[in-house]
Amino acid sequence: MVKDVSWSCSAQVDLLGFANQIALSRSDIREHMGEQAVERLASLERALRLIEQERSRYPQLYPTGLHYVRVNDALFLGIDAEHLSPPKGQITLTGGYSIDELRRERPRRGSDIAKGTLRDSAGDVAKFLGLVARVHDYVNAQEAQHSLPGCRTVVASGLRKRFEDRQGNDDFFAANFSLSVAYEAQAKGSAIGLKGNSLYVEHDVAIAVSYIEVCHAIMASAKFLSLSSAVVDPYQYYPAKDGQVILRGGSWRVHDPIVVELLNQERVFRRLNPSVLTNLQLFADYRQIAFENNDNKRLGELVRDALNNATPTAEELNDPLREAKGSLFVRLYFSLDKDYEQFFGRNKTRRRRGKA
Repeated sequence: MVKDVSWSCSAQVDLLGFANQIALSRSDIREHMGEQAVERLASLERALRLIEQERSRYPQLYPTGLHYVRVNDALFLGIDAEHLSPPKGQITLTGGYSIDELRRERPRRGSDIAKGTLRDSAGDVAKFLGLVARVHDYVNAQEAQHSLPGCRTVVASGLRKRFEDRQGNDDFFAANFSLSVAYEAQAKGSAIGLKGNSLYVEHDVAIAVSYIEVCHAIMASAKFLSLSSAVVDPYQYYPAKDGQVILRGGSWRVHDPIVVELLNQERVFRRLNPSVLTNLQLFADYRQIAFENNDNKRLGELVRDALNNATPTAEELNDPLREAKGSLFVRLYFSLDKDYEQFFGRNKTRRRRGKA
């Protein structure tokens, strides 16, 4: 790869219906509708504030070289994956690495990922995607409190040429093809199948994440989206046992991939479950919990179960008569306003011991 060109990931978190609100106010932001539209920007700022506070306390949760900026009603985030560049002659990761190449870098189960390797950069992409999912869910939750339409998030990849601004600083969002793809996909929106306040991830980003075993397990679980439905399925009968009522096990479905042409290139997106993706920011903790001695033995067993079993099918998840193996990450959620230490139930004494 050319020295000043890198493979990057960018995300655009876009407030839905913002332009329509401004239009309804006849572009007068002093009117009630205009004021309400401007107030929506506060949810993006609150998300950035939470990011900055958490990053200062727990820098290990964050990818190297994270960039972000809010432009009006959209939040842009991005990173470079320094050691995760497509082979010469290609601009995407898909099919870019052979099994032998991956095996040479594959660490022993539970061992640390070496710095400056393909998997080191894959870990950065995982943390980035996990963070983006947390921001997406946080903004949607804030919007829902006021009966607002929420945000749509698109995560894409592409090559970036390092470009210096007039002060000589690297302008991450200039000459950035991953940003161009995310922006173009957002602009087309529903016309190409990217509908509603959902999160869409481009295939190459998912490929990058899957180079780490536990991240692959989380990524695979993120394809399941839960549907709102009755507790009892009226079209599926289960005979009661010992007088017990058999309740519906779940209501999960998998959306088909969305194939679109953007900027004269075919791209594949998939709608994913942001709640599941939030676990990607914690992948290093899950590895440690699974393969090292820790106080939470039950969680360690569940993580190992997720790694030792293939991704369950939607039918297995929806079966009310048994719990699907390997389904742990479908049930775990790391919200943006949740404290990292509290999420794992760690106390201050343990934190101090860990730092010693």
